[in-house]
Amino acid sequence: MTGQIEADEVTASGLTFDAFFARTFPGMTARALLLCGGCGQDAEDAVQEAYTAAFVRWDRLRHYDAPDAWVYRVVRQRLWAAARDRARTRPAEPDTLRPPAAAAVEQTVEARAVLSAVAALPAKQRTVLVLNCLEGMTQEAIAEELGITRGGVATHVSRARDKLAKALGLRGQRTAGGARRARHEDGDALVPARTFAAVARPVEPADPVTALLRRTELWLRAVAAQSERPAAMLAAVRRAAAARGAHGARGAHGARGAHGARGAHGAGGAHGAGGVHGAREAGGLREADGA
Repeated sequence: MTGQIEADEVTASGLTFDAFFARTFPGMTARALLLCGGCGQDAEDAVQEAYTAAFVRWDRLRHYDAPDAWVYRVVRQRLWAAARDRARTRPAEPDTLRPPAAAAVEQTVEARAVLSAVAALPAKQRTVLVLNCLEGMTQEAIAEELGITRGGVATHVSRARDKLAKALGLRGQRTAGGARRARHEDGDALVPARTFAAVARPVEPADPVTALLRRTELWLRAVAAQSERPAAMLAAVRRAAAARGAHGARGAHGARGAHGARGAHGAGGAHGAGGVHGAREAGGLREADGA
């Protein structure tokens, strides 16, 4: 699934959390934004919670072959829980994200159109579409993770692809399939390239729906990597981890929180110390009012 950090760095006992975070944060945030339909608050909550949980376990996780896979699984679980909650209240609205300075106007227009179309999908359809088309997860694996049937996964993928193709004017183009994961020129889905321009021309998959999702993901990676965003999130993660440590590693607000990994107060959740609102103090993902 994940674009893994190079094995020699991942398994080296001296790998620092800061180095891991810097290399994986833009890709992790991009995938989170796609999973939640561009809702910045949900994405930041999930990403902060996942990295906070990783931070307090870093002595163990840094020896994993792919610690980013562990973090991303927590992100998926958090967003899936948030999607179910919103299904009982109201759907999340996609944020107007601040475009990367290096992105061409047409790239930004396309990415925003894709995000709007993805956000309009029901949560199940959006989730299985991203996991199947971008992650290359099998229908069986998706069914097991989300607790739905394999047939349900197949139906949701088909409907999501049809809706996206219609919304984005892809009718008449070949849109079947798309589960096979596209490869970047940099070969790494979660490790950010040095500049947006360096990843602006991925090796395009033949399937147009997957190609649009892939280009939007690259745009979102650049959004997450720009300005002070990574530093602000890292500081929030450290504050949340410090607050948790004050209550004990497995206390009421410990590794999985009072309500588990997806709980309202768990692992740097929305109300945790240095939570998502604190993380935005130094500059969030969204465009400033009036921009």
